[in-house]
Amino acid sequence: MSSAGTFQETASSQGTHESNALFNRAIELLNRNKASAARKHLEQALQICPHHPAYLSMYGLCVAIDAEDFDSARRICEKAVKMSPSDPINRVNLGKVFRLQGDNGSAYEEFLAAWQLDKLHPAPAAELTRMGIRRPPLLRFLPRSHWANIYLGRLRSQLLRLRIGL
Repeated sequence: MSSAGTFQETASSQGTHESNALFNRAIELLNRNKASAARKHLEQALQICPHHPAYLSMYGLCVAIDAEDFDSARRICEKAVKMSPSDPINRVNLGKVFRLQGDNGSAYEEFLAAWQLDKLHPAPAAELTRMGIRRPPLLRFLPRSHWANIYLGRLRSQLLRLRIGL
């Protein structure tokens, strides 16, 4: 995950040295697809700092991946979002929980909200791209592969990029 740097910055602002070390180790383990081990490290970090939003958010994601307890994972991630609403990573993790649960509509909404919080942050943009949700063709009576829809779609994309300043 490319979001580890953001988590480390957030973690160090409120956590202790020990809880930060546990959190960073959990991120490493999660990056290696070892959600169960990451979850145990996050449980230890949460014993030290039980109200740390980044720890809660990552823990919720681990609960969804490891235990497939999507309701608990969603509640944990929503709590983290309420505690730190301006952190896009918390919304990204909530979106990942929704996606794991099969609720792609809610996942997309969370990823989009995270992207709107910080349009330069790579995690929300990567998740939106990964979902592969496409806008409908401009000329709906023609197939998506028609040259007119391809040309107009590219033009629309360029105009939107100019509008938001990317």
